[in-house]
Amino acid sequence: MKPVKSILLIIVSILILSLTACSINPSLGRVRSTPTLETAVLPTEVDASQTVTGIGIPEASISQPVIEEVEVVPLKIPERIQAASFEYSGLGWFGDYLVLLPQFPEGKDFTREAALFAIAKKDLLLAVEDPTVELPVRNVPIFNSDLRDEIKGFEGFESILFVDQTVYLTIESRAGNPMMGYLIMGEVQGELESITLDPESLVELVPLSSARNTTFEAMTFWNGNLYVIYEHNSMQNETQPVAYKFNQDLEFEREITFPVINFRVTDATSSDSSGKFWIMNYFFPGDTFLAVDEDPLVLEYGEGETHAKNEPVERLVELQIEDGAISRVDQSPIYLQLLEDNIARNWEGIALLDEIGFLVITDSFPDSLLGFCPRLR
Repeated sequence: MKPVKSILLIIVSILILSLTACSINPSLGRVRSTPTLETAVLPTEVDASQTVTGIGIPEASISQPVIEEVEVVPLKIPERIQAASFEYSGLGWFGDYLVLLPQFPEGKDFTREAALFAIAKKDLLLAVEDPTVELPVRNVPIFNSDLRDEIKGFEGFESILFVDQTVYLTIESRAGNPMMGYLIMGEVQGELESITLDPESLVELVPLSSARNTTFEAMTFWNGNLYVIYEHNSMQNETQPVAYKFNQDLEFEREITFPVINFRVTDATSSDSSGKFWIMNYFFPGDTFLAVDEDPLVLEYGEGETHAKNEPVERLVELQIEDGAISRVDQSPIYLQLLEDNIARNWEGIALLDEIGFLVITDSFPDSLLGFCPRLR
């Protein structure tokens, strides 16, 4: 019987060694699956301290707070200006009128009568109370807006700012290395009866990176000066972001430091008396070159519930202009409640509506949408 017992002991030993080897190296027995978005957002109880990342989804511990998000309430604009082809690229206040800036006032084929669009504040306040009411919109003729002869590779307008009877606009061109930005000024006739641009006022805005389709999409005004903001101020740049400071005659004053903010900066509000203003901060998952593994704002403050489950980023960040720099106000961003199924809204315009909230507008994706979101603080 001893030989049988010896054989049994050998078999048992071999089985134990095999099981031990499998537990040490699980890849020998199965292929390790890549975590899905759902498993990344909801770690298992066994590994509750795990942090995970994804394209455009900043690294975050599950212990971080969930920030309240605000829903964007669509406001009804006339069908004649709803088409995605308008490609709205900015919002600005002229007195008590909100001005909507199409990227191409004449249309992309330059066959439409050149115009911007204006909505009275009183009508916007009524629409916020009852979003089913269609907003009255009037055309604002704009002259000298076809700048194809003056600007090689003219790609239209990106932002708008009014200071008394003067209007300022930023312009994008594909004729740089590979892009070039421009700044132009013009005059407002009367109570926004029309706008006339001055092509001789054009000044170049040299891009701060070699990224395609990236120029200057935001402006604000404070203490007698314009501050022109580049679209891409991410950690990916490897250089300190800056903004360009101009006087009201479009004479360049200096570069001033700008905070590192991931993703795109697509527009800015007007500044208050203390120099504070808000920017639209947006990430489209298709912009893989802007994706990051971790985002300082998420690590510091947390993120909204829908942002934890989806890839787009749609948030408002408050900034402060000081003498030598623009800095981030130490408070959490305002996150916009995202659409389902990772559908991103290309927010290209933002404006404050008194103290009650923000007006926002999309470019062409997923459609032309003017909306309102309340101010949380």
